[in-house]
Amino acid sequence: MVRPPQLTRDLRAALSSGELWIAFQPQYDLDPTGPADAEVAANPVAVEALCRWNHALLGAVRPDTFIPLAEEGRFLDEIDLHVFARATEQVTRWRESGHPLGLSVNASPAHFSTRYADTIVARLDRLGIDPAGMTVEITEAPTPQLRPEMITAMQALRAVGIAISVDDYAGGDATVAMLEGLPIDEVKIDRSLTQRDDAEAHDAVAAVVESSARHGWRVVAEGIETVADLRRSRERGCGLGQGYLWGLPMPSEEIDALLAAV
Repeated sequence: MVRPPQLTRDLRAALSSGELWIAFQPQYDLDPTGPADAEVAANPVAVEALCRWNHALLGAVRPDTFIPLAEEGRFLDEIDLHVFARATEQVTRWRESGHPLGLSVNASPAHFSTRYADTIVARLDRLGIDPAGMTVEITEAPTPQLRPEMITAMQALRAVGIAISVDDYAGGDATVAMLEGLPIDEVKIDRSLTQRDDAEAHDAVAAVVESSARHGWRVVAEGIETVADLRRSRERGCGLGQGYLWGLPMPSEEIDALLAAV
């Protein structure tokens, strides 16, 4: 068994060895006028880039194992920027081949700062990538995004056209009232609400959707795994959806095949 200190060292090495790779999870337009059970009828409109690690000895290491190690080791920012760099290059290739996909990347609240924002903007400038269609997701659990430096970083990214998303809504302490005070463009509904069919869950999602109509937010339903989840998310007014109903997060080659079938 590999102990955590050694696993942390291995993870640092994996940043340059090629053991870290990017999986892409497609996002779909949940057209409320479409067939309620048309789980594969829509074409992907965006992808979320997710970091994956194939350890030389252990094989696949779960993100909920290695992400905390990177955060404790204070190099999660390097992993986030690595994912951003690789993902933007891939999405640029898809766009150049005629598939104008949006891209979402994750950013840890632990390092979300003006320095991070400046690095992201400089990267896009260097590649000549249009920031439109780019989204940076920040976890909402607990409520670190209320730090003044994070607000400044959000505003800097939005100023150049990069959208800001609050990820995993309902996974922590954030309320709709808190969201309304933030410079954001999107709210992602946590699977803990998406997969529930009770009055409390309905009311929680309804509150976000109602606020989104006033503030212009996109509402994304995460964790759609069944046709019932899909139908429920459409009925609740969520604009986009993602989840295992359409398949697990996949390597770029499988996205290539998916797009070729469009």
